[in-house]
Amino acid sequence: MAVHGLGVDKWPAPIAARLLDLSADFAVAAGFDGYFKELTGDWEGLLGYSITELQARPLLEFVHPDDVAATAEKLASARDGADIVSFECRFVGRDGQSRSLQWTAVGMPQEQCYRAIAHDLTARRAAEASRLESERRYADMIESSHDIVQSILPDGHFQFVNKAWYEHLGYTPEELPGLTLFDIVAEADHDHCTILIAQIMSGHSFDKVEVSFVAKGGRTFPVEGNATGRFRDGEYMATHTFFRDISDRKEAEALQAAYQRELEQEVAERTAALVQSEKLATLGRLSAGMAHELNNPAAAALRGALQLREALSATSSAFLDLAQAGLDPDDTAELQRLLERAGQQATLPDTRDPLARSAAEEAVEQWLDQHGVDGGWDLSGAIAAVGLDEAGLAQIAARFRSAQLPAALNVLSHSFTALALLEQISHGSQRISEIVRALKDYSFMDRAPVQDIDVRRALDNTLVMLQAKLKQGIEVTSSYADDVPHIEALGSELNQVWTNIIDNAIDAMGGTGHLEIRTSRTDTGVAVEIEDDGPGIPSEILDKIFDPFFTTKGPGSGTGLGLNIVFNIIRGSGGHIDVRSRPGRTVFRVELPLRRIHETPKGGQL
Repeated sequence: MAVHGLGVDKWPAPIAARLLDLSADFAVAAGFDGYFKELTGDWEGLLGYSITELQARPLLEFVHPDDVAATAEKLASARDGADIVSFECRFVGRDGQSRSLQWTAVGMPQEQCYRAIAHDLTARRAAEASRLESERRYADMIESSHDIVQSILPDGHFQFVNKAWYEHLGYTPEELPGLTLFDIVAEADHDHCTILIAQIMSGHSFDKVEVSFVAKGGRTFPVEGNATGRFRDGEYMATHTFFRDISDRKEAEALQAAYQRELEQEVAERTAALVQSEKLATLGRLSAGMAHELNNPAAAALRGALQLREALSATSSAFLDLAQAGLDPDDTAELQRLLERAGQQATLPDTRDPLARSAAEEAVEQWLDQHGVDGGWDLSGAIAAVGLDEAGLAQIAARFRSAQLPAALNVLSHSFTALALLEQISHGSQRISEIVRALKDYSFMDRAPVQDIDVRRALDNTLVMLQAKLKQGIEVTSSYADDVPHIEALGSELNQVWTNIIDNAIDAMGGTGHLEIRTSRTDTGVAVEIEDDGPGIPSEILDKIFDPFFTTKGPGSGTGLGLNIVFNIIRGSGGHIDVRSRPGRTVFRVELPLRRIHETPKGGQL
């Protein structure tokens, strides 16, 4: 560390020890006349002024105008014998930007000067300002939300509510302190809320809570939302909830239920229309699932494309900066090696745990700050992801000149970011392509009514179509024999068979369980077995499940035509279907001939 004027080693030992134990960033001696006498540390790098310039003007001229009075007052107190500890003021650099400095100082009457050590808080204050702005934006968002937001203390009183809360419930801010949660919740839901809060206090969160609120005037309205607990050092502090008024939705559901009842009353007269309706309903469920499955990779690819534009722009700027700094052949070779490393790393998943990732990024950021590389916070994530630590960065610093180093690291960071985004876009596009291919194969678009069918591929395509429901908690195992031949069949109808059976299995397992699909060759064609570990089908109704309109689901949850349609399609192809069931194991076995043989359904089936 450079020393200008009288060195720290010549300070009185007790004072030097006292100050340097507190901080070792910047040290100064300033006369009681207000001029710097000695400056230790990189003051020129901090403020942009040379030591000569700093010593030529009163130190208060470098202080931010808004901080001059407080600084002068502190200097006066130190001159009178008071120690200055952790006093903060802003110095204005040559570039006009402020630097926040924290001072520890003592007055030295025998030397007619102050001895002080300063710690640069600029980066910390910028981070704090960013955090405060983020908190302000979050608070503004909560306050402007149409959802009813509330924070509930352990005693049931409200710690915070937003504007929408007052608008929906009709109370005033003056009335809020006297209210508790149970004043706004319908009495019928009090026990339910008590249980929920007890579970939240134990660490549980709820994504879907439905209760009824009571407004000030007595109006009751249904709400739905989520609830989670806030804890500090393991101690429960409050419950945070976000609710929305679902009155319109409930009215719509009531109308829908009424309409469904009317449909059920007309079932006997509209059998053929209901069969078609069942097929369309299946298509609707699949379409909704496929829309969800397509939306995720599409959104990821779009987000990546938008971010890639910024990354490419930043990369181009970094390359221009590096070109201006000048590169010799060895520099170019080293940069190429680093970019190749970044390209390889961008294709690999990041397997680090969050703590390790955060620690690596913090270490890189500190190294960058120590070596004068601006924007260390922005660059550290990508550089750490490339696999560079302090030792690796030190090797790079040894390779590039100080004027080249920031540009080289910017090129490396932004190039890695761009390559990682390209990988993300590639994965998203590939997933979309796979889903679209499965959808096309599933629907048999642009194909003749009767096709040569690979049953294994058809089953895989059906699983893709039902992925949105399967991934909620269904484990799927596929066991396909290698010698399964292609068969002649109506592809779209056969997919309806697999869809209905698998969809019923998912519902029977309640969305969680194990599904196993097996295929094998038979003497006359192929066999497919679909097994689930759900509760099973009671023996007394096992022989009725293929009857039209027979269902174990509640009113409005099924028409009872799904398995009847399956039965007719299989029999119409000359095949056979049966089912074996006990608690924990239900198996549907479908046998299909190599060539489609039309057979009139028997047993009163539609």
